Amino acid sequence: MRPMLSVLLAVAVTAGCLWFLLTPEILKSLGRLATEAQLLPILAAFMLGALVQWLRAWRFAVMTTGRLALPGVALVRIAFQLNGLNFLLPFRLGELSYPVLMRRHYGYSLLHSAGVLLLARLFDLATVGAILVAAAAMLHLAVGVNRVVLVLGALGLVVAPFGLALAARALRLRMAQSSGTGEVAARLTAGLAAIGDRHVAMTAVALGFAIWLVFGFAAILVAHAVVATVSPGAAMLGAAAGNIAFALPINGIAGIGPAQAAWVVATMWAGVPRDDAVISALALHAVVLTNAIVLGALATITGLGRKSPASNT
Repeated sequence: MRPMLSVLLAVAVTAGCLWFLLTPEILKSLGRLATEAQLLPILAAFMLGALVQWLRAWRFAVMTTGRLALPGVALVRIAFQLNGLNFLLPFRLGELSYPVLMRRHYGYSLLHSAGVLLLARLFDLATVGAILVAAAAMLHLAVGVNRVVLVLGALGLVVAPFGLALAARALRLRMAQSSGTGEVAARLTAGLAAIGDRHVAMTAVALGFAIWLVFGFAAILVAHAVVATVSPGAAMLGAAAGNIAFALPINGIAGIGPAQAAWVVATMWAGVPRDDAVISALALHAVVLTNAIVLGALATITGLGRKSPASNT
């Protein structure tokens, strides 16, 4: 996609989202947030956003090396940079930075790191889906579906990463036997080899849940700081819906687009008034965006000119 066309499409996505969300009443309410919002929960949510990226860095280290050691400083910086670029660049183009940064700092091949990132994103999809379905069951939001089915669906998504790892490892062995794609397949699926140990795989899955549950708690804090009608369960539901939407390659300028619309739809489904759903969605986005830009910029500035050996992952 040409750069100018990408920008125009991103602007259109953002404009459409804002047209859907904003009304004169909501604009007035947003203007009052500067003086009426509770500052302490918002600051706590900002700090939790940093913790989310540290947990992501740890999972990247586990999926890359197959070891349970904590991530090095350089890998934490990479996680912050990746997060910032995913907000600043439209259509998830920031994802392309991860393999480049891992090659520059640690020497891993582009295919190796791209495969690790893809594996992490697939794990994320299952994890956030499990949280979404579990929250819907907890809030009694099933429409024509028994709650037991939702609970079973959530449990199925919890174990899905293990099934994915087993199936993909079998495919990896088959591809490795092919003379034409063996080397490429080995590099692209190196993350699967890294989590071949049961304890390592369980750690990677557990870190995934830690990432998104911490993010959900941050969403609860922000919603509580700006409105009184978003329950913790509704906030967790909205956060999961927004995270799934943000994963789509159709985000707009500064991440404004489907994620906020998904939060609004999900929380309204849970009974939150529309105006409060919109205000809490935009407040959460403001905190997350500020976190991504500030910490991403600091990570970039402090990491200029530095190169780390692979042993520090």
